Amino acid sequence: KSGPGDAMDYNGGRTSDDIVRYALAEVERSGVPKEIGEMTSAEIMQEECAGKNKICVLAALPHILDTGADGRNKYRDIFQSVTKSFRGSSFSFLWFEGTSQPELESALELTFGFPALVALSVDREAFAVLRGSFTDKSISKFLFAISSGRQATTKLASGIPNVVTVEPWDGKDGEAIEEEMSLAEIMGWDDEEGEL
Repeated sequence: KSGPGDAMDYNGGRTSDDIVRYALAEVERSGVPKEIGEMTSAEIMQEECAGKNKICVLAALPHILDTGADGRNKYRDIFQSVTKSFRGSSFSFLWFEGTSQPELESALELTFGFPALVALSVDREAFAVLRGSFTDKSISKFLFAISSGRQATTKLASGIPNVVTVEPWDGKDGEAIEEEMSLAEIMGWDDEEGEL
């Protein structure tokens, strides 16, 4: 338990930027995990992923109707737990709902189902896909291989693909949209043909 005797003098700058930078460095040092953002627009991807020698780790999670809120949160927890080991590294982390970014998913070869994980270097226009299970151990091993240069990468064929703007997840279970159809509509019967 900490007390007044644990206090440290602050000898940094006095501007708000200096104080915020110091506070963020202390949060990093203390081990409090940063919330992983949802990629809902090109602006968010640009903000988190652009920059020299920056590697953006994108998790494509299953559609909310496939897993429900509990399932999605379990995948997010796995992803979140891995980030602790890579604090202070060149990695940034985002997640998005699989099938919500078709152009990005196609360019990054995420065509095998979800969850899926990819490491993307925007400035090098290269990526690597996790070809294993979506577990703490598998993701950590993959990211260590990326950071050490042992993981093979693939060049993007047509540059960084477009990211479309989508509604952020509300944290709730999804609701299937059900449309009632008559038997005639399903069977393709034309009402004007009459009965046989």
